[in-house]
Amino acid sequence: MAKYSPNVTIDEEEFQKCIKKPLVKYSDMPTELGNEAVEVCTTALDKFQNSRDYEGASVLIKNILDKKFGNSWNCVVGEGFGFDISCEQKYLLHLYYGRVGILCYKS
Repeated sequence: MAKYSPNVTIDEEEFQKCIKKPLVKYSDMPTELGNEAVEVCTTALDKFQNSRDYEGASVLIKNILDKKFGNSWNCVVGEGFGFDISCEQKYLLHLYYGRVGILCYKS
């Protein structure tokens, strides 16, 4: 049986690696579409995360989703927001990437 050791510490870099995985809170997209949308979101945030340019990341995500899956996509990126939206069925994705929330939907 493994022994529990509460005094194990990790450095900041190791901690950031652990939380750098996307956490999908809600998705009603088909699996393939959802996986591609998560990939687009994480790539865009990796590009803009250091400058904290969430508007730039949001525009990039929207433009890529518009090109890949048709027009009418909306994207919100930020650290503190709530939402109440109307959207097409099977086109909603809400995820966290680190401490940043991302909402993508087709209206």
